[in-house]
Amino acid sequence: MQNSSQTPTSTSSLHRPPPGPQSRNPQGVPNTGSKPGPFQIPPSPISTYWSTLRLADALTQDLIDRVRLEVGAAPSDQVVDDSDRRRKMARRIEAELFAGHGDCWLGDEEIARMVQAAIQVDHGRRYTLRAWSILPNHMQVVFAVASGVDPSAVIRDWKTFTERQANLATGREDCPFWERASYIRPCMDDADAIRRIKGVEFRPVNAQLCRRPSDWPWSSAAKSPPTLLTSPQPSISERQAAAPSVRIASRPAQPARPARPL
Repeated sequence: MQNSSQTPTSTSSLHRPPPGPQSRNPQGVPNTGSKPGPFQIPPSPISTYWSTLRLADALTQDLIDRVRLEVGAAPSDQVVDDSDRRRKMARRIEAELFAGHGDCWLGDEEIARMVQAAIQVDHGRRYTLRAWSILPNHMQVVFAVASGVDPSAVIRDWKTFTERQANLATGREDCPFWERASYIRPCMDDADAIRRIKGVEFRPVNAQLCRRPSDWPWSSAAKSPPTLLTSPQPSISERQAAAPSVRIASRPAQPARPARPL
């Protein structure tokens, strides 16, 4: 059996400088993943990216439109400028995510374990995982890509593989698991990356799912996080046909918790 070096997912080890080319570009934009191609989003100067992946039913378009209207209708004395309006919109969307809309399949232990294992497959080869948190209806990841690797392709591979496995596990056929759009932002420097890492690992606390980041099992901050293999492992595409799945009985949608006031 081939020996492999291992890297524990402690916070200190996740802060090491990432690989990749050095280039500058302004803040990132949403990426739909609909047109494969290199670097659809602005590159990060340190090749490190922060991404949010939401389940398909986490936020309906009607809900997003309603939040947008409410923020847009705020009195002028409560909104300073467009950037302030965008921040308020982001806070409202986050509050709605934390409210737990949709089926919340990522709250199922077997589904969460499968997704957590899937994002680790190409660690040490195509990318380096720096932080992640898997919440009931979405997840956030900070990762550094190797030179020449398209970060949107990494996200696309995660979504394609885990959607197939989740649908097999839940007995659903051709059902969208993830929201089509992927939200990817470049980290502009190491301080920005560390700030994003802390935000990702504190996300379950902010969602009132636990008291401390280390209490949440589906996170890089967990008390006993999985050990990441740094030797070459079979890629997601190589594991696609052979990956095991666990059959999980379908369940009705859970009632959403009311969004917390801002």
